[in-house]
Amino acid sequence: MDILFSAFLIIAGAGLFAMIGADPAAAASETELGAAFWPQIVLAIMIVLSVVNIITNVKKMKAEGGSITSGIDVAGFLKSKLFIGMIIVAVMALILPMIGFIPTCIIFLMVYGILLKAPNIPKLAIAVVLITIVIYVLFQGALDIMLPRGTGVFRSFALAVESILPF
Repeated sequence: MDILFSAFLIIAGAGLFAMIGADPAAAASETELGAAFWPQIVLAIMIVLSVVNIITNVKKMKAEGGSITSGIDVAGFLKSKLFIGMIIVAVMALILPMIGFIPTCIIFLMVYGILLKAPNIPKLAIAVVLITIVIYVLFQGALDIMLPRGTGVFRSFALAVESILPF
């Protein structure tokens, strides 16, 4: 299953890499890297690591005498934490524009922590809020990258938070 997932990541990553590179608005200029730079770096790293993962798994499979299809358990995969985590990330991506970064990040990290069976929920809640603040300050303040504010009451909340911060 690992090999198939890595192959999917390589194909999807290559397609996204090409799609991002084809956007003239994301092209680099003489003084700036351009909007495509970091996404393409991340995709290139993902593609390289996926290739390494395939090579490692094929070597391991040859040593054990297995085949590519011998380790596939679709029913087990659909019940796994990996698949549930993928669903959580997809839901997060869908609700992010509607409710904004701060609530989405808090909900996502709490749900993911519960999925991974965090032993102490109050400590998890504190850590989630602190992590959200650090990410928000890093992106909004230090990197000057606007994060989604959401709509309605969520937008008002985001604007209120931004008015408190000094940057």
